[in-house]
Amino acid sequence: MIYPLSLREKISWRLQKLFRDINGDNIPLEFDKNIRLDLSKHDIGHKSIIFNGFYELGLSRNMVQLARKGGLLVDVGANYGYFSCLWVSQRPGNEAIAFEASPKNIQPLKNNVHKNNLDDRITVMPIALGQEPGTLMFNLATENQQTGWGGFTVNSSNAVEVVVDTLDNYATRNNIHTIDVLKIDVEGADTWVLYGARKLLEKKRIDHIFFEQNIPRMNLLNIKEHEVKVFLKDVGYVLEEDTPSDFHAYPRK
Repeated sequence: MIYPLSLREKISWRLQKLFRDINGDNIPLEFDKNIRLDLSKHDIGHKSIIFNGFYELGLSRNMVQLARKGGLLVDVGANYGYFSCLWVSQRPGNEAIAFEASPKNIQPLKNNVHKNNLDDRITVMPIALGQEPGTLMFNLATENQQTGWGGFTVNSSNAVEVVVDTLDNYATRNNIHTIDVLKIDVEGADTWVLYGARKLLEKKRIDHIFFEQNIPRMNLLNIKEHEVKVFLKDVGYVLEEDTPSDFHAYPRK
């Protein structure tokens, strides 16, 4: 096994193109080898877990560090459950709420939660989070069999209607007072998820936020790049850029 992990990640990125017939079942995680996931061997992100035991190394390390302090993760765009399972595995008592809008990902997500005996610690919510409750069209994005490329769309081609709620509404209904980490990865609509959490944010009830900016998908949804920066500043959060497309926000002291 190659260390450091950053070197492993770079090498595997080159090598995985040579291995098309790989096993995606029962893959152990680098940061807790007791957790094993069933993954899609065709998906780019899943291949990283298959080859390395992790996905998005920087975010994974941040998650592990925060998870060891304990608390609740809200995982928006949970996909097959990598970050939710990683979070709860780090400390007894940790819990996660895994929101996943893609109908094709729900059963694999539930399977990974169940096979790791985490049903009582990870709540799977088969809906989308956005800026207001209702329904929206969701592109299934089957191109190249990428499980995580689906998202809200204005084009009804290859799309289904999905239920949308806001994080504020969900938190109120379920008496959630504090969220230790909010992780968002919803292919361009991350800003809308944050808009739907305004009340929580204004009361500083979310300690850490990790989200992405997918500019091409944001353009399709008419979401401007600067919007989220202005919004988070207005609700009293500091915004840090981890990479050109990955961000970390936390309450201003």
